[in-house]
Amino acid sequence: MRREFLPQVQKAVDGKYVVEREVARGGAARVFVARDLEGRQVALKVLHPQLAVSVTADRFLREISLLSQMDHPRMTRLIDYGEGEYLVYYVMEFVEGPSLRTHLDRAKQTSLSDTIHIADNLLDALDYAHGKGLVHRDVKPENILLDRKGAVLVDFGIARAVVASGTDRLTRSGFAVGTSAYMSPEQVEGSLDIDHRSDIYSLGCVLFECLAGRPPFMANREEVVLRMHLKDHAPDAREFRKETPDGLAELILRAMANRPDGRFQTAAAMREALMAVVDS
Repeated sequence: MRREFLPQVQKAVDGKYVVEREVARGGAARVFVARDLEGRQVALKVLHPQLAVSVTADRFLREISLLSQMDHPRMTRLIDYGEGEYLVYYVMEFVEGPSLRTHLDRAKQTSLSDTIHIADNLLDALDYAHGKGLVHRDVKPENILLDRKGAVLVDFGIARAVVASGTDRLTRSGFAVGTSAYMSPEQVEGSLDIDHRSDIYSLGCVLFECLAGRPPFMANREEVVLRMHLKDHAPDAREFRKETPDGLAELILRAMANRPDGRFQTAAAMREALMAVVDS
């Protein structure tokens, strides 16, 4: 991190937050831990400067303002947003706990019961958000935090806000919505008609990794991984973890169907099928 960037961030939010440290870098933003004027911790997210010059700031902020209407215990809430010192930022509630990526990097897999619990939490959040007309577009372990009660989905709607507010420069910058290991076939194809079933596919990829200890498709080159999402049938988690219940493995396979109409059509339907696995 350039040494002058942290003071620039602090100046942008001066009088509202005290910035403590940078904790992560995502595809769209750098993440800082900060405190509000009452001393409460928040997650302050600053769009990468090279991305910020490729979006219309006022439209981006108008797009993410819609997130302030979202209130679900398994989603982080939008608290604030704004711009200053040529930086565009938004503030989310702070979740105490590691990301699922951090957990998988350390443990490689999650237990069967934890996988089911994570799936239940995330499907509940997706069902709520999809009902509000929002698609996440980037469901991946880095965007899933683990607190004492389970899994929390972060950055809902941010990818959409970036794309909706992007200028021609955004297209030239090579900014990609989604992450190759978890990207739905329709995202790979660059479809303009991305709906909630894309999130169901990405969640299927995440749950596969929780069980198998690796993403469903792997290759040395990213373009090969993307082609595998398009052309290959999803692998079966039972091939990598024999104790995976048949119902859970088949649920994940259905979530990762190549065509959207082959998947669960709603998060609620997938959650209902998950509960049937638990009860069987």
